[in-house]
Amino acid sequence: CAAVMVTPDFEVPEVPLKEYYASLDQRLAELQSLTGATTGSMPSTYEKYVHGGASARGPPPGGLVSAREYYEQLKQLRGESQVYYAVAPEVHRDLMWDDVEVEDASEYLYCRYTPVTTEDARDFGADGYSLRMQHRYGRHIKLLICVTLYNEDVDTLKKTLNGVCENLEVLYRQYSRDGSRHGLDWTEVAVAVVQDGNDHAEKGVLAQSAVAGYYSENLKQETAVGLPTSVHLFEYTARFKKHAGLDCYPPLQVLFASKATNRGKLDSHCWFFDGFAHLLQPEYCVLFDAGTRPLPMALRNCYAHFRNNPWCGALTGELRVERPYRNFLTSVQYMEWKVAHFLSKPIESVCGYMTVLPGAFSAFRWSAVEGEPLRRYFYGLYSQADLSAFEANMYLAEDRVLCLEIVARKNARFYLEYVKEAVAEADPVTKLAGLIKQRRRWLNGTFFAIIYTLANWSRIWTESHHSFLRKMVLSFEFVYLAGMTLVGTWLGIGTFYTILDQLFRVLFQDSVGLQNLGLVLTTIYMLLIVLQFVVNLKNKPEAVEKVHLFCTVYFMLYMITFTAVTIWFLSGYSMASILTNISQLGALLTIGALLLAALMHGDGMAMMGAGIQYWVMQPVFYNVLQVNAFCNTDDVTWGTKNLDTKRDVSQTKSLLHTTMGYSGPASKESKSFWKAMLKVHEKLTDMSQVKAYNAIKEAKLKAFATYLLLAWIISNVLFVKIVTTVSALSWEVCDEGAAQIYGRILSSKMDDADASQAVGEIVYAAQAIVQQAAAKYPFGGLPNFPEAYPILLSGSAQSNASMGAAVTVLASSADVFASLPSALPSFERWLNYSSGVDLNRTIDDIASLRLPAPVDPADDNAVVPCRTEYGRTYYLTIQFSVLCFLVGMQAVGSIVFALRYYLRRLVWRVRNARGKRRVAQAASAALHAKKKDMRDDDEGGGGLAPHWGGG
Repeated sequence: CAAVMVTPDFEVPEVPLKEYYASLDQRLAELQSLTGATTGSMPSTYEKYVHGGASARGPPPGGLVSAREYYEQLKQLRGESQVYYAVAPEVHRDLMWDDVEVEDASEYLYCRYTPVTTEDARDFGADGYSLRMQHRYGRHIKLLICVTLYNEDVDTLKKTLNGVCENLEVLYRQYSRDGSRHGLDWTEVAVAVVQDGNDHAEKGVLAQSAVAGYYSENLKQETAVGLPTSVHLFEYTARFKKHAGLDCYPPLQVLFASKATNRGKLDSHCWFFDGFAHLLQPEYCVLFDAGTRPLPMALRNCYAHFRNNPWCGALTGELRVERPYRNFLTSVQYMEWKVAHFLSKPIESVCGYMTVLPGAFSAFRWSAVEGEPLRRYFYGLYSQADLSAFEANMYLAEDRVLCLEIVARKNARFYLEYVKEAVAEADPVTKLAGLIKQRRRWLNGTFFAIIYTLANWSRIWTESHHSFLRKMVLSFEFVYLAGMTLVGTWLGIGTFYTILDQLFRVLFQDSVGLQNLGLVLTTIYMLLIVLQFVVNLKNKPEAVEKVHLFCTVYFMLYMITFTAVTIWFLSGYSMASILTNISQLGALLTIGALLLAALMHGDGMAMMGAGIQYWVMQPVFYNVLQVNAFCNTDDVTWGTKNLDTKRDVSQTKSLLHTTMGYSGPASKESKSFWKAMLKVHEKLTDMSQVKAYNAIKEAKLKAFATYLLLAWIISNVLFVKIVTTVSALSWEVCDEGAAQIYGRILSSKMDDADASQAVGEIVYAAQAIVQQAAAKYPFGGLPNFPEAYPILLSGSAQSNASMGAAVTVLASSADVFASLPSALPSFERWLNYSSGVDLNRTIDDIASLRLPAPVDPADDNAVVPCRTEYGRTYYLTIQFSVLCFLVGMQAVGSIVFALRYYLRRLVWRVRNARGKRRVAQAASAALHAKKKDMRDDDEGGGGLAPHWGGG
């Protein structure tokens, strides 16, 4: 370590590393002696000093400098703790640097090391630290890339960095040809690799980083400028060789930040955004996880999309599974991601709001996230002690909170998009226990974040500056998201069970044996769900992985049976009957929408290769993954500080002294203040009180998880009970005959005040009444009715009393029937007993009668067709109607997105072809001009005419 020579600036001679940092410590001690303070009693920043309650006006008693002067000089010391050291010659000796323009050779000859003592990433710049590419070279970074790293191996990191280099080569090649319109210079791109915990780093990763030039174990300082180092920061411009080992990629500016302790992925993002990006002020930021490999055109397409769409605040590309067919579980995730990319994300992109911007691959416009959106994004990191149980779960998916903050940003109209052309490959989970743990974080965070989004969607109308049409489209999307959350998440397990149960009941109702078989299947199904609740409440997934595996296999067999039954169900009907039955049509449209969307997005082969695996795993998503998520909502250890983190006694005492502020003698007036402040700090740092607080916090989380689980179980049980009760109901429905329909027609005509036409209809109906009554109750009266009684009608209608004929009312029906011969039986009594018609009514009453059904000429009885209806038929109709609506929306969004995608590709191809023609024409014109100049030179004697000057 003593042999390493360092310098804070190349104008200063190099000195040994140990000697240099010892001199900094000596200068710090001298500075502290001027303040009258003791070593270790000062806060880390001036802001913390002021917030601690000490006075900043003038030097304290016995001191020679004020607190402000002290911190200004402390910032200078921290800046001088950033040193340059020469990298080993072997790092750059075999690399070619003559193919790129490098103004300063120190860029690859020296690496810069910074022992960052800042605890809060937001204070990185305020504490006096700077970054080499800005401080020394004055570069404006347009594209800043983040790669988060934990304990991944060297091959995983190399895969990501090689992918970034391939993209950088594309950007640099287009920059060399067209300028910044379509590409970027290598000086405008930088990558920050953030290692989460130096002790967790894989040794091969550190060794490979040292070989590449941006890491050295000998330079690391555990303390600097009187404080422990929180981040070891190395800055270097590296070059990576291509696979053949002969050529190199363009230079890559690397910031390798190795955090001293593990604080989570969200803290790594905080260092990237609030620490590095805040200083560099890039135009665009891209997030990658270690192991994600962007394909060569991914970053170029992201950059071009941002340039062409100035109000696109953030975007995500397509994440593909690397080696999707290595085992059954990876193929399932491969298809799951594919379905999300051609069904869910297209409609969200068309509407302008994405529900998730995955940390594995997403890009942001810096002006869209700077400020309030990032403050909300990191709220769960800095306010863990103040988070409620709902907020703690919500910030498991803090990227979903960021989505809303970007779209609803005040006085802006940013939207989010999915860019299909930007493709990256990522490693999936390969074991069932790992998948369960991963989805627990995803599902819980997503559920609470969606609720937060739906509760705050009004901000789109009140705060943002979106157009009215965009606001309407976004509101429509939020309705869609509410339906998906209710049906797919909250009532997902109950919905899935009732669909299977009711479909079995419909298909097996004609056979007692099949009914018993269906009852056995559903009973086992319910028992396995109960088993999942019992297992997930008390155990971690790894401990009971065999139980989960058993349940998974059974649920898959259950889905295979359900699929076979559904095919049998559909095959027993003609296509015409299927198109008129909602439940059958819903099942057909669901499968059809998946196939259509897959074909339009070019994923037909993926459906063939992994579609069956994904389909049979559907019950597992609901009954295993979702049950585990709701049973463990008290576990909020994803992307945030752990709630059970406790300080030991020595840390507690140190915290008490370092946060109490300036250690000058207190005045008489401030003794009461400092006494109260001491009590506050004792409460915050006393281990017994800290443990008691953590216990209360944990109890509240468990209580919240219990209440939520009870509400979820009760909701689904009630839903299943209501559905099964209603589905078990049956009733008889009789179709109306011609006479009943005829009566409704009369009623509608009387309602329309068409009295004359209605009377004609009544007379026509009377003929049918008399004829039916005479057939059922024969008697010798009323011969030749109504020909013998034409007094009701006048004009041509006398011989054509048909429906719809216009007539003139000459007399009321009561007068006509009262003038019948007295020798005949009473017509009123006969008509009342035979047909239930009461003549002592008005014309309006007669028109509203439900007339009797016609008589079948084959026998003496009236034929009224009747059928038995079942409640389950209506439930399946409603359920599949909702399913058709949701899937239909996804299919329409997918089609619109695909059309826009192909149109964008066509426009890009046309523009690219025009650009190539312009380049070729320019090259041809330049060559022609050069040849012309050569001919002119030959004709003119080969030289310039002498200039004689002039007088």
